[in-house]
Amino acid sequence: KSQARTITPSHTSPMSANGTAVVQGNKIIDKINDRIKRKEHFFSFEYFPPKTEQGVKNLDKRMTDMARRGPVWMDMTWGAGGRTSDLTLTLCDKIQNEKKVDALMHLTCTNMEKKKIDDALAGCKKVGVRNILALRGDPPQGEEAWTATEGGFTCALDLVTYIRKQHGEHFCVSCAGYPEGHPNVRKVITDKNWDPEKNEPKYWAVRKLPDGKYEGVSPEDWKTEQNYLKKKVEAGSDFIVTQLFYDLDIFFAWVKQCRDMGITVPILPGIMPFFKAASFGRMTGFCKTVVPQDVLDVVKKYQEFGADKAKAKEFQEWGVKYIAEMSKKLLASGTVPSVHLYTLNNQAVPYKILDALGFPKEKTQAPVDRTISLSVNSKRTDKGWRSGLQSLPSTEEMKANGSLAPVTEAEKKLEA
Repeated sequence: KSQARTITPSHTSPMSANGTAVVQGNKIIDKINDRIKRKEHFFSFEYFPPKTEQGVKNLDKRMTDMARRGPVWMDMTWGAGGRTSDLTLTLCDKIQNEKKVDALMHLTCTNMEKKKIDDALAGCKKVGVRNILALRGDPPQGEEAWTATEGGFTCALDLVTYIRKQHGEHFCVSCAGYPEGHPNVRKVITDKNWDPEKNEPKYWAVRKLPDGKYEGVSPEDWKTEQNYLKKKVEAGSDFIVTQLFYDLDIFFAWVKQCRDMGITVPILPGIMPFFKAASFGRMTGFCKTVVPQDVLDVVKKYQEFGADKAKAKEFQEWGVKYIAEMSKKLLASGTVPSVHLYTLNNQAVPYKILDALGFPKEKTQAPVDRTISLSVNSKRTDKGWRSGLQSLPSTEEMKANGSLAPVTEAEKKLEA
């Protein structure tokens, strides 16, 4: 990775109840880099903790089924202020140790003092979860403005920096990227000198609002936004997962900007499928997403059908085709290696998208992942079950055929 940083290896060995070293999961960045090296596309799933006991049971079963599809990882969101922290960690434990898929746990700054962060990371080590998505987080429910907790963290950059300082390279840390700008920097354009036809001075990711006004990111705010993303990477973020988007031109221009300014880590596009026409506007409104006019026209048409089940199904089928075509363009461009599907705990729609993209229906049909598991103070061993496969080539065979990447300096330090 070209972004240089000081590597501080972890000094303690996570121990299980019987006193043995806990076998830690894979670092997702190793699997991403291996897929990129082999020029193989991949996918991943995101879920959120349900609010009811029955919802948790339903999701548990659904994740068991979806793990068989072969995601490189599955991740779980984190409630504001650790509101769902216990459940989030429990579900990540299930993903890691029952579903046999590497788990990525979201971790936010909202209402989180350092002790809560320390407890969350200790919990991850205890169950072998090695992957964290570091986020600032949304304001707590019922509050409009985000405020930092006394003795806590002010932003995702603080969180990335803290994790690296406390845990060295033990965790794979990722961060969020916003191709159209974070909602907080997307504002109504009030500059009287701005020309909407020529977009001069140039605002980033402009969209027209229902009231006829325009919204975008000012040149000054956009420069700050991009520099902040670079700082998160330089602080130790291994890869970037993006906010949802539907405008490919803006996305490709953003990626090029990132590369031109020296951000070289993998950028993985966050893909939000179309589930219900009625809820689409609320979601994109909250995120201030730029939505192409042709998409808005289709959504509006199906919203007029209300609760008509046949039309709802028709809308989903249209959405699957749209997202599949969009994803094909993304993957064919060579700009990104994968699609990260925001499932909203739904199985059917993501499956249809993967079918349309030609991904195997069963994990055992997928190309074999490099599946290296490390436990602190242990030797490097091949743990086939980490990918859910029944058998894998031996480490010697993997070295011989070139599918096993060399041990990194960070891994050598962990194993010393």
